[in-house]
Amino acid sequence: MSWKLGVRCEVVPGDDLVARFANAREFGFDAVELPGRYLSEYRQELLDNLDTLALPISSMSLGFRGSLVSADAEVRQICREDIKDLLVLCAKLGALGLVIPPLLHIDPYPRAMASGDRNILEVQDELLLDSLPELAKFATEQGVHLMIEPVNALETDYLLTIDHAARICEQVEHEGLGITIDFFHMQTTEPDAPAAIRRAANWIRHVHVADSTRVEPGPGTLDFRPGFEALREIGYDGYIIVECRSLSGPGDEVLPKSARYLRRLF
Repeated sequence: MSWKLGVRCEVVPGDDLVARFANAREFGFDAVELPGRYLSEYRQELLDNLDTLALPISSMSLGFRGSLVSADAEVRQICREDIKDLLVLCAKLGALGLVIPPLLHIDPYPRAMASGDRNILEVQDELLLDSLPELAKFATEQGVHLMIEPVNALETDYLLTIDHAARICEQVEHEGLGITIDFFHMQTTEPDAPAAIRRAANWIRHVHVADSTRVEPGPGTLDFRPGFEALREIGYDGYIIVECRSLSGPGDEVLPKSARYLRRLF
């Protein structure tokens, strides 16, 4: 299985966007994932230089206002419109699609509450399922994917596991919707990550990796091999993206080393 190896743009050194993409290629990567959260800071630069970037854009993560599971209907509508705008941009960029954790602790929006005989998770599922069919259809019309991402309990109290994400996808049952799995999050949310990967085989569209301390893969203690083996077994053939929050050393030293390390595991 020949996977395409990508890296998050913001951790690659470089004086500008063009330089970051060139350095990512020099370091041994095949693609770059964009942080939607900072899109306003580089959007025009991105569009002005799209034809000269050294690598393709794999995907974009976040970048929308609001939450699809907010208790406020207006907030949910703002979120839907922002996600549609980002999906259109992903199509223009030639990206696979948009990664969305549905809810993060840092989101300042009104939270859903339990209602009647429904617990809070059931209410949140209902709110998410109210938006996803429309968004999945829109993604397909743009030729891209919307990919929900489970994250760890320090960052959210909703959609923690791959199984939960797969249940949501099964209820929507649309080709425009899928899952991004993240090896950093899985180390605390999945009792048996390879088994969870196999169960969600029909829905996994995208993969993030970072080591145990959320630096680039290599210097930590996270064993990627069982999860990679499960991905091979289910026939996954997409991107593996180094999506870390920081680096263990200078980028021009540790990122090429991490790329070589991951390719050996591949």
